[in-house]
Amino acid sequence: MDILLASHGYPPTHSAGAERRTERMAKWLTARGHRVVVFTVERVDDPEERMETHEQDGILVHQLYYDLKAGDYFVNFYDNDYVGEMLRYILTRFHFDLVHIISGYLLGAPAIEITKALGLPLAVTLTEYWFMCARLNLIQKTGVLCSGPESIQKCTRCLLEDKRRYRIPAQGSPVVMDMFWPVSHKLGFTADMQRAISQRQTRLKEALEKAELVICPSQFLIDKFHEFDFNTEHFIHIRQGMTTQATQQNSPTRPRIASDTLRLAYIGQIKYHKGVDTLLEAVGRLLDAGQNVTLDIWGNESESPEYTNPLKSRTMRYPTIRWNGHFTGGKIWDILADIDVAVVPSRWYENSPNVILEAFSMHIPIVTTNLGGMAELVTHEKNGLLFEINQVDDLHDNLSRLLNDSTLLEKLREGIPAVKTLDHEMDEIVAHYDHLLKAYY
Repeated sequence: MDILLASHGYPPTHSAGAERRTERMAKWLTARGHRVVVFTVERVDDPEERMETHEQDGILVHQLYYDLKAGDYFVNFYDNDYVGEMLRYILTRFHFDLVHIISGYLLGAPAIEITKALGLPLAVTLTEYWFMCARLNLIQKTGVLCSGPESIQKCTRCLLEDKRRYRIPAQGSPVVMDMFWPVSHKLGFTADMQRAISQRQTRLKEALEKAELVICPSQFLIDKFHEFDFNTEHFIHIRQGMTTQATQQNSPTRPRIASDTLRLAYIGQIKYHKGVDTLLEAVGRLLDAGQNVTLDIWGNESESPEYTNPLKSRTMRYPTIRWNGHFTGGKIWDILADIDVAVVPSRWYENSPNVILEAFSMHIPIVTTNLGGMAELVTHEKNGLLFEINQVDDLHDNLSRLLNDSTLLEKLREGIPAVKTLDHEMDEIVAHYDHLLKAYY
């Protein structure tokens, strides 16, 4: 098959979940004899619009450079003419059997509409809530978790509180702002933003319905889209698989080195919605109490410096809290080989975090938030421990249990289920590709 994979980023520059997923898929499909081309966004702050093409791991990668602020910034996130123009150029210049979009963030409606206008079968893998939430992750600017887009007015308030003149009052006097916003909506102060949000929601919902297949790595994600009136009849649940590299390089069943120290790790983006501050406060309390615990932080420290730098400063007095920076590729298995527990303290509805499955493949239990796709993967006191969102005391108590109960860690290890392999996942996806192609040709 000739397949175009489209994503809002691609390694090595971009290496979060969706980007790594695209890379894994591209390499697997290429290794099985399929011709894969990647269409991706490299930078969105470059005034020189251009597309650069290079070969990476035997795969042709087309990278876009453009400036989101050139024109309507809000619209450019989901309906960018340049993105559509370049995708049309690629799809008409080369032969493709089908297109598979990963996430849809930045690619937006044009990527779907142009694919369908050219008569190509289309699959979309959702990795977050982009098609219903302009903030991507259902976290409001004030840091409050959002249940979903119940009304245009609610979304309008959320986006306007991005602006300093509304954000500061919202953080300092939320009760006053609760009274202010209904009045502002009625008086028409927010009419333009309401109109813009309504157009976005309609455009993206209609676009997503054009895809023949929408793959969701968690059932929670399907349920959330169904809750907000998306047509989910063409949605299917396929959990992502892990590479066999874990078993090849570091056998998950090998005896772990005995240690009196509880070795914790956080692996992922260092941003507010990931809840790293909650973890650091809980571990800080353990260290202040003289507990024998270490915490390794792995992630890009430059993505959100206004969040990361204060945390680093606050933890300088703890030598056993180590900031290790960015990592790529197979390094994940080396990291996991030297820890006892991975902590996923996210304060948003994670979908199906790679790090949980990667840790499980190494027989490493998880401590995570009782929320979204995390709670779908982790069963409390069976293969990990769950704590309530933003509750430092709850997280602290769960970590203390691991320190004080000498049998708990081994019990959790024994409860870890088998992890789907990448081969299994991709075999499922290719079977759906075949079904799509038979329906078209």
